[in-house]
Amino acid sequence: MTEPAQGSVVLVDFTYSNQAQSKVRPALVVSNSRYNAISRDVIVMKITTRKPKMMAVGLTNDDLFSGSLDHPSYVQADGIYALEKELICNTIGTVRPEKMKEIRDLVSDLLSSDEE
Repeated sequence: MTEPAQGSVVLVDFTYSNQAQSKVRPALVVSNSRYNAISRDVIVMKITTRKPKMMAVGLTNDDLFSGSLDHPSYVQADGIYALEKELICNTIGTVRPEKMKEIRDLVSDLLSSDEE
């Protein structure tokens, strides 16, 4: 498998919090290529079809440069995970640069100082 690129929509074998079961789900690679090239891990954000109450960016097929999603979805800014590259099952698309900027802006807001 080639190194995952930032903006790739990938299918990942996520383990449930009970550690007993897992499910293949989509995720967005948010770590940059420099990190991805030297690390065993990638940083991803969960993609879900259920609209979260907060900290989410809508994602449709119009937001993809390539590939497609089965359903309109949401990238969860507060659903950030580091996971081993071996857990990536497949790459199914690439998010357009303007949508990646929107997602980065939301993450920046999430991590901003309480004083701001």
